[in-house]
Amino acid sequence: MKKIRDFSQIVGLLENGQLNPALSGEVGDTLAKLTEMSDENPHATFKGSTTLKLAFAVKDGMVTIGVDFSSTTPKRPRKNSVFWVVEDGALSTEHPRQHDMFTTRAVSSTEGERQAQ
Repeated sequence: MKKIRDFSQIVGLLENGQLNPALSGEVGDTLAKLTEMSDENPHATFKGSTTLKLAFAVKDGMVTIGVDFSSTTPKRPRKNSVFWVVEDGALSTEHPRQHDMFTTRAVSSTEGERQAQ
């Protein structure tokens, strides 16, 4: 009778040997996501985890092992948007107390005569 006492052997045998490569892929995906986040913001620390859960059910000397694993990564930071609240509670992208420099304005005829002199 072969006795298995080493955890790595048990993991290697679970799901007919398919758990180990699936879990390795999950860890790789988690690290890739964390690396991408770190590349976008190199001064911040991003943390994640991969959890393996084994469920044991024993009946009449036989054990059934159920497996589940999951990974968590932080939510990607979203950018903020700035608006101004105007008098009626609506939002505006323009500061209500500043004039728009890029809109055309009518020029009075007296102003044009002054510039010509």
